[in-house]
Amino acid sequence: MDDAVRISAETFRSIYEMGFKTWTQLDANIKDKSMLPPLSQAIGEICHQHPVLTPNLRLKTDQMGAFATGGCIWSSHGPKCTHAISPFRLPVRIKVAAKKPVSLSISEPTESQKTAFPCFIRDQDYIYVLMLAWAYILSARWIDIMPGTCSLTYTDRQAISQQDTTGCQGNENLISVQLGHVSPQEARWWAAILAPGQGWQANLEYEQQAFVSPWSIHVQQNFEFLLLHNTDLATSPYPAATFSDAVHYLNRFCARHGVSDQSQAALASVLLLPSMGTLKSLRLPTPSSQMSAPHTTANSVVEDLDNDWIYRSCYIDKLLTLSCNTRGMRTLLFSVFYEPSIECNAVTPWLQGTLAAIKHVAGNNSYLAGRLCMERSTRVAFLWLGCIILNIQSELLREVHFGQIPIDLPSASWSGTTQSFIQQRVSNPLVIDGFISRADECRLLFLSQSERRSRLPVCQWTPFGKTPVGDVDLEVRVHQQCEDHWLQYEGIEWEYEDGHVEFLPSQTGDSQTIPSKPPIHLSTQELTTDISYEGLERDREAISENATRNIFGWLRVDGYAQGEQDIWKHEWFDMSDSDDDDIKEEETISDTSAQLSPRVESWVLNHSH
Repeated sequence: MDDAVRISAETFRSIYEMGFKTWTQLDANIKDKSMLPPLSQAIGEICHQHPVLTPNLRLKTDQMGAFATGGCIWSSHGPKCTHAISPFRLPVRIKVAAKKPVSLSISEPTESQKTAFPCFIRDQDYIYVLMLAWAYILSARWIDIMPGTCSLTYTDRQAISQQDTTGCQGNENLISVQLGHVSPQEARWWAAILAPGQGWQANLEYEQQAFVSPWSIHVQQNFEFLLLHNTDLATSPYPAATFSDAVHYLNRFCARHGVSDQSQAALASVLLLPSMGTLKSLRLPTPSSQMSAPHTTANSVVEDLDNDWIYRSCYIDKLLTLSCNTRGMRTLLFSVFYEPSIECNAVTPWLQGTLAAIKHVAGNNSYLAGRLCMERSTRVAFLWLGCIILNIQSELLREVHFGQIPIDLPSASWSGTTQSFIQQRVSNPLVIDGFISRADECRLLFLSQSERRSRLPVCQWTPFGKTPVGDVDLEVRVHQQCEDHWLQYEGIEWEYEDGHVEFLPSQTGDSQTIPSKPPIHLSTQELTTDISYEGLERDREAISENATRNIFGWLRVDGYAQGEQDIWKHEWFDMSDSDDDDIKEEETISDTSAQLSPRVESWVLNHSH
């Protein structure tokens, strides 16, 4: 180091190179893969531990929507710990209903559109149609499990239905969709799904307030769909299709056109609507001008699709929670940019090298930029595919450029992703040559819910350095002989309408164990690509500065340890009074509802051995 805090110019350049090499090598992996990994497997991995919402939840409302509230229970069970760490509760708030539909519009067709999704086996692009279908299906399941008064209805807006294209020849504003032999109820469902504007509504009335499902959409398009089928629609109205009926209709369509892979990709993009569709109108990919050529009509294919686990309500329910957790969704996407080996004062060169590599490899190819992020982590690749479809990669990368990488412990545990150094296991042995790493100090202080350190550190990057064992807090020192302390998710408490709290324990499985590194951690020794230093800016270290000040402010909230004067006298630690006020306010907010019910604490302790 040049001083006690800033890394040297040589180290800065080395970490920049590591970031650049790590991400450029991902491009070589992509070129070796002509197809996407199995999407069903990716969906299963990311939603395995997610809890489900239930009809008895008590909702809290504000001007933004309705929220399910509760708390996640956390613990740490060291097998030889003589100073037991008690389980603790951190509040959870998930937005389960919105105030207005998500606005969707259509992207302008471009020359590169034909290669926008080269990973699908079919030439025709059905993503747009399948997205509209999935928005309804998720909303239909939402209707089944929400408290309050729920309704799912068709509006008077419909797509055009016609048995053939006679009389419509030459109309460039019509896109034909072949449905084939369908029942009147199925034809009416598709007419609502592909209607201009809003063809259906999923509403919730709760405590005299009106809400809509998080996947309610309003589509602005300069064309209309023409539904081709051989069924006469009766004049009598049909009730809105149920969840199970809608799933069956979608399965039949996918089997007919051979687009089950596109259907799962469309699901990925629809899951992003609640978190990405609130700030502006999202633009969907332009549909193919004709979707009339059936691929297969084999009944066996329909049966196989019906039995696909992804369509079962128990798994859809987990995906609803994943999608509704808007904060968690963003942190999952940004987790691909986190690297456990990067310390807080070296974040800037790591991100500079990362973004320079993405620009070097992808250029203006937004698909390739998204594929790099998919390749970085198999756990969240499915969600990054949704980003590719919505074409929001550039906006997300812009946030990374400013170091805006949030963390969310519940989503990290539920999905089995690493978002913070706090999730890593405490070192064994804890003390080496009379010192304890500051990262382990932070972990044990958080696990112990030490006074003024009960909130999760906002900074996910590892603090640098180590502390003499005699200078660490007592909550850390008592665990010198312990083995294998780490943050473990035990389950969630949901708050119910009748006032009681229901505890749902975690499911046993691989996702309970947080990996020590991101799923893909590449060697940087084999890369021969020349490194571009265009993105290296040594004098722009605001991200590292903020990260360092944040994590040290959390660790040393009671004052710095002996021998750390050079750190706290550094220019990066010239904190104003307003910064201290912000920390105190965050602590006050996060300390609420931290106590466990006796029944939950008993369950956690009984299952700790």
